[in-house]
Amino acid sequence: MTELHNRIRRFSATLLLASCLGMAIPSVNVMAAPGGMLSTSSSSTEVRGSLVAEDSTAVNRQVEAENGYRHSPWKVAAISAVLPGYGQVYNHAAWKLPIYYGLMAYFAKNVIDDNKKYNDYRSQFLAEPSAATATSRDDYRTKRNTQIVWLCLTYIAGIVDAYVDTQLYDFDRIIDEKVGATVAPPGPAPLVTVSMKF
Repeated sequence: MTELHNRIRRFSATLLLASCLGMAIPSVNVMAAPGGMLSTSSSSTEVRGSLVAEDSTAVNRQVEAENGYRHSPWKVAAISAVLPGYGQVYNHAAWKLPIYYGLMAYFAKNVIDDNKKYNDYRSQFLAEPSAATATSRDDYRTKRNTQIVWLCLTYIAGIVDAYVDTQLYDFDRIIDEKVGATVAPPGPAPLVTVSMKF
């Protein structure tokens, strides 16, 4: 039985780590530019467009940023603390919600089950003290407390994810603007051209 619990704990820890990493990965759709990189008639903007990932919500993000109705990252984190999952919906990453709520429900169920068993063994120990009931009581108390820690870490991971996603909301647009920036050295500079023909 303890081997099964250890496997479940390892699986839940792995699932929590994977979901935290999944929440950190932004959802970006990569699309090829017309003409592509190796096209003989490709211009520099087409090559740049084929190298840079295009976000399907970039227009909406730019409109939101220009109209000024984006919340600050701290405000989104505070609302996410009161209403878990708000930040993921606000940042157009609702696909994370099933993972987030699934992990929280799993750990909450384990807390309730382990607490019930702990109370049962505690009642048995109070009625008739023995080493077996004391050991079982202590084991379930430890399991319950471990599940509470995992539940709290999952809750905090959702808040941190909401804050980071809000902070990096315009990151793709900023990177796109910086990709085309060039600095000309002072004085005459040699011009190098590379062309490929097929």
